[in-house]
Amino acid sequence: MFGFKNKVRKVIINNEEVTGVKVKNTNIDLKKDYVASIIRTKKLPIVLLDPLWHTVKEHIKSKKIDVAEKQLQELLKEQGRLNTDYKEYTAIKQNFLKDILVVSNKAQEENDSEALEELDRLHQTTLGANQKLDEIERRLEEVEQEIDEKNKEIISEMIAVGYSYIENYKEQNERLETEIAILREEMLRKTNQKKEGDAFLKEIYNYLHSIVGREQIEILDKALGDKN
Repeated sequence: MFGFKNKVRKVIINNEEVTGVKVKNTNIDLKKDYVASIIRTKKLPIVLLDPLWHTVKEHIKSKKIDVAEKQLQELLKEQGRLNTDYKEYTAIKQNFLKDILVVSNKAQEENDSEALEELDRLHQTTLGANQKLDEIERRLEEVEQEIDEKNKEIISEMIAVGYSYIENYKEQNERLETEIAILREEMLRKTNQKKEGDAFLKEIYNYLHSIVGREQIEILDKALGDKN
């Protein structure tokens, strides 16, 4: 179903590379495309904010994930800065509007030319604040989309790699189950051999005890057993 290349993803379990399990890049890339089509319209948690993600990531290593995580982290930082800027410019705009109301009343009541000039300046700075807020809003929408895409890219990679691990470990487990069954049969055979040997020894000692007595058997054991 899936093609193969020579390049492979590393498999890391408990911080040690597992050399017996190879995960092919092409195999993962095809799975990743399929996973991406499944989760495209779903709302998913941000991996960097999910404790379970960090637990799973300890076992699955991927350079693509490492690179994408750094990019996602930068996008989240930018989103945080934009939200802060938006709050600050909103507060600035509110102050300008308050000043406009005060100066506008003064200009109307006193017909003050300086007040009119100040009013014009406040209108211009308010327009500038509005323009800046519009720019921040547009960028926030873009960043939110980029975060969602990058987050899904990481999750698609993780799921694709994870299923490749699952396939390999299922095959490995089947081999191990066969080996375990063989070992169980061997252990059962040897256990039966030991039981037969124990029964034989018991029968011999019972006979010898009945013939020469326990004390003499102990003497024979020391003499003949040591020699053997």
